Amino acid sequence: MAEFTPMMQQYLDVKKENQDAILFYRLGDFYEMFFDDAKTASKELELALTGRDCGMEERAPMCGVPYHSAEGYIARLIQKGYKVAICEQTEDPSQAKGLVRREVIRTVTPGTVTEASMLDENRNNFIAAAYMDVRGGAVCFCDLSTGELSATAIEGGDLHRLSDELCRYSPRELLLSDFLFSNGQFVSRIKDRFTCYVEPAGEWRFVPETAAGLLEKQMDGRMDVKGLDANIIRVGGGLLSYLHETQKNDLSHIGVLNVYSGEQFMQLDSTAARNLELTSVMRSGEKKGSLLWVLDSTKTAAGSRMLRRWIEKPLVNLREINARHEAVEALIDNFMAKDALRELLGNTYDMERIISRVVFGSAGGRDLRALASACALLPEIKSRLGQLKSRRLEALYNSLDLLEDIYGLIDASIDEKPPFSVREGGIIKKGFSPEVDELRSLLDGGAGRLAEIEARERERTGIKNLKVSYNKVYGYYIEVSRLNASMVPDDYIRK
Repeated sequence: MAEFTPMMQQYLDVKKENQDAILFYRLGDFYEMFFDDAKTASKELELALTGRDCGMEERAPMCGVPYHSAEGYIARLIQKGYKVAICEQTEDPSQAKGLVRREVIRTVTPGTVTEASMLDENRNNFIAAAYMDVRGGAVCFCDLSTGELSATAIEGGDLHRLSDELCRYSPRELLLSDFLFSNGQFVSRIKDRFTCYVEPAGEWRFVPETAAGLLEKQMDGRMDVKGLDANIIRVGGGLLSYLHETQKNDLSHIGVLNVYSGEQFMQLDSTAARNLELTSVMRSGEKKGSLLWVLDSTKTAAGSRMLRRWIEKPLVNLREINARHEAVEALIDNFMAKDALRELLGNTYDMERIISRVVFGSAGGRDLRALASACALLPEIKSRLGQLKSRRLEALYNSLDLLEDIYGLIDASIDEKPPFSVREGGIIKKGFSPEVDELRSLLDGGAGRLAEIEARERERTGIKNLKVSYNKVYGYYIEVSRLNASMVPDDYIRK
């Protein structure tokens, strides 16, 4: 009986653990897809469908994309509602015995995107988890690209209230408990209303003890998790479980769970919000013509996202409304400080999302320089805030960290004009790391260094025809003629 080749068997083993995602399987300089994944990707991405010998009689359908340009292809699949599991080599080929080990290092889903090229900078990209039974439930929202995490309880199993909360956040991806996912009418309504990727979370994610442990570990003492509503603990821990499973990375930028109640905001059902055209017009679904379009004169992407949240969740608490009005009045009364702040903020970059990319290890040199540029403006921003008399602005002034240590480290270590890609090199400044400088000198002036080594070793050994040679099997090595072999020092033989 024919058997799959070792490489194809490895692929099938990885695919078995990622049935709901298109598997990008790294082979050399390409991510390859096979079988049904290849058929789907070739159709959606307009790629040529070929075949590969797999040990069976029929060739395996195959297509692929270059790894250095994979982000654009992944973005197109995510936009169409697919998940993508990225499988990389996780073992040094020189140390491997047989086939190099490969593992999925990250699963990209519509709600877990962090890459700038896949995001709308002016709106949040939320993933949500909802748990409910006949007694009640809760829903939790997270924007992985900014670290925002919010949750609220839903009393009495009210599906209309749950729909209204989902309308406020418009998540790209929604994880549902078994009770909710089994309600076909509710699931269909959510998919139609939000063009949302909806999937069963698995009831095991909402086990109280497991969820509480995950939430406590994530909050790390910053809030009392034990005092939270039991269903909020379920959805908070359940959502974190999914994020850890798919991202396989540090989520330390998610630091606080913002628990809110429906009474804090004006209750607008999904129909009223749509008819009022708060953030998009009914006919086209575009921002232009909506209330947000009229009001949005923000200077930053983070500010635009915040304004959208304010419009979607109008305040009803008089004290909070007055505090916001007082801050606006202080800015209007001190127009010089206001204009200076607008100019300063207009020159900053999207720190929220840059920090998330730093946490995920996907930030490049230009991201770091952009972060340093934003940090450099913080002292002046804080100084201008200090000129404004408002409780809310004074609280901002007192809490604003100038990040001088972050700015100093980046400014000292990262080149002022780093290349676009980490793979191009040249990101670290000359003089910051002696080890990097040494390696760079070998790379840039390798021939000259080899000549120096040859001259030094000829003088040390007295072998006039000694040469430093190179091949792909042994790398660099000392070469001498047979006649001079007896003159080779013992330390060369040992090396």
